Amino acid sequence: MADTKSKRRQRGSIRPNGAGFHVRVYAGRDPLTKKDLYLHEQAETEPEAEKVRTRLLHQVDENRHPKTQVTMSFLLDRWLGVAELDETSYERAEGIIRNYLKRTFGYLKAGKLTAEILELFYARLRQCQDQCEGRRNGKTDPKTKQKHLCEPLAANSVRKIHFILRPALNRGLRWGYVTTNVAALAEPPSQPKPNPDPPTPGEAALVLNTAWQRDLDWGTFLFMTMVTGSRRGEMCALRWSDINLDRLELFVKHSNNDRRIKDTKTHQRRKQAIDVITRSVLAAHRARAEERCKALGGEVARDAFVFSGEADSSTPLVPSSVSQRHRRLAEKLKIHTHRLKDLRAYNVTELLGAGADVRTVAGRVGHGGGGATTLKYYAAFLATSDRQAVTTFAKQLPVPVPEGLLAEQPVITVINGLRLLCECGNESLWEMFVVTEDGAEALCGQCEAAVQARPDATVGPIGRTIKMEAAPPRELAPWGSDRKGSRGRHQGRHDAARRGRPHHRRHRPGPWRLGRHRSPRRRIQAQAAAARARGVA
Repeated sequence: MADTKSKRRQRGSIRPNGAGFHVRVYAGRDPLTKKDLYLHEQAETEPEAEKVRTRLLHQVDENRHPKTQVTMSFLLDRWLGVAELDETSYERAEGIIRNYLKRTFGYLKAGKLTAEILELFYARLRQCQDQCEGRRNGKTDPKTKQKHLCEPLAANSVRKIHFILRPALNRGLRWGYVTTNVAALAEPPSQPKPNPDPPTPGEAALVLNTAWQRDLDWGTFLFMTMVTGSRRGEMCALRWSDINLDRLELFVKHSNNDRRIKDTKTHQRRKQAIDVITRSVLAAHRARAEERCKALGGEVARDAFVFSGEADSSTPLVPSSVSQRHRRLAEKLKIHTHRLKDLRAYNVTELLGAGADVRTVAGRVGHGGGGATTLKYYAAFLATSDRQAVTTFAKQLPVPVPEGLLAEQPVITVINGLRLLCECGNESLWEMFVVTEDGAEALCGQCEAAVQARPDATVGPIGRTIKMEAAPPRELAPWGSDRKGSRGRHQGRHDAARRGRPHHRRHRPGPWRLGRHRSPRRRIQAQAAAARARGVA
């Protein structure tokens, strides 16, 4: 009797292809393109091809294969449509996708992208933005008639590209477009070390004085940016209702992103304290705004913007135009830093240098993480604080003082024929000098005490004046000195050396010490000469 049961059709196919075997497995239908999906792979031998077919079948059965053969361009567009980004971040991401990602591998299947392709892409961008690999460097483009010069893309820009690809592929992994996130395996360029470079106090004063002379409102904006350390968008979105001049408080609630008023970058509101000088500056700025509005027959609203180009202060300043205006001013004054953001770093650096707590400074400028961002990206090196730290530390260490070799040379400060001295012993490190007709006033750079100088008078418990006299050198204690007046361990030898005779009998020169490193013939001659000098035959 014949077997009527039909033989089950084998899933997948193995066909000879060149020097090996081609494996193909059916994986369903693409829901987007309505086309059949197949998994392909090449094997060298037929047994290996059987193993590959089994593995691909397991991927299909366990639903671990890509559900669609979409391109990277399609995946990036889908991710951009669902990503939660504000207007500025969306435009930045869309520009990176259009200018770099789609031009390079927009046509590539999302499942074909590998970590090797990404790292090679990053390396080429670090050499040239157009990825010419140096072939077009110095040559003229026939279309644009312009000479091409290779300009590498900054490491931070390449990292932005990487951190757009990574969430996009991660979303594609959840949607079933890819089986793995290769961007998580690829290594982007290392982040450059932060090097904050704020303007010096002299440069900041030059910028402010020039701005005050040209436009009082513009000078007020720069003054408030330096005092509060706020971001440019936060200063442009500041309203009069956010300022309490009576209680000396200022609330930072909103930010301007060139299009609309939104919440701050950290999505948190913060309160800042202001001083009486800042209150006077703001009161004068408010009076000018009311005067302009009154001339047109109106009045300044309670929630009007503090900084505005309109007479009624109804429209805020544009952050990008404010940065451009500051850059033009800095370039004209030939200041080494041109970014408006550096004024924010200047505020942080000066507050920390004045002794403010790191958490307090971080809270004022709106940084999280307990001040780690504040110290890493905004705080610059201060030479004054460095000198104060090393002066305080060096006074705790003993110093050897052989006579005639090392002696302390006193450094004193003389103002109008008077010697400035603080009770802590400081005579050379001062801050905030104020010279008057009859004396001087200064702030001690070590103990931060206020020292006042008047002729032949002691003023207060913290400062006094001494007429100019030659200060004798003060001898420091030698190493190992445990009590006052101790001559030290080797002082006797130094005294003996000054008197011209050896300190100990064994230091007396003799034949056994003369020329012991010479040759035998020269050693014998030296010993004979020494014997003749002593009268020995």
